[in-house]
Amino acid sequence: MSTDNPTTAADITEQASNVLLIVDAETLLARYPAPNGDPDTPFVIDDGFIFGFGVIPSAEPGGTNGSLALPASAAPVFHLRGRTVGLYAEHSVVIYDLRIGEAGVLAPPQLVAHSQRPLFSPNPQAPTEPLMTQADDHYWRCQPLSAGVEPCELSFMLVDSNCEALGYFKWLVELQVPGEGSAA
Repeated sequence: MSTDNPTTAADITEQASNVLLIVDAETLLARYPAPNGDPDTPFVIDDGFIFGFGVIPSAEPGGTNGSLALPASAAPVFHLRGRTVGLYAEHSVVIYDLRIGEAGVLAPPQLVAHSQRPLFSPNPQAPTEPLMTQADDHYWRCQPLSAGVEPCELSFMLVDSNCEALGYFKWLVELQVPGEGSAA
């Protein structure tokens, strides 16, 4: 795992496919009310709590069924981000580790962080004039090397609105990378 702090516009605007993982934090915490408090030994979760966008939809309703199929894309890399479902942003997810197997389908993932990126929100006094703030952004940069299936361990923490860790979790998932000309 490495952390890159790009300094050029080319680093920030890299041609990439984007994959967003949405964690159903409320349901996850209801199912596992006393998760592990140690980031070195996260609690392994079942499927059904994480939903993917930017991937081929699962045939199974209610999640990813332990597998994420990447779409055929001309982009040489993909960026993996995590967010939570929450009405008032009660919880946030932080993906702190992404480990891959030894299938040779993916290069080792890199944690990339950008500081002070623009973030826009509605302006209650003038709705057509959004307010701009700045926030840090991060994602995992993954480069496919070949077509195939790569087993992955995605470790994440859920934090509350005070940035206190509520628990550490691990999700075992397979990333399916299509070959050139694949319909997947």
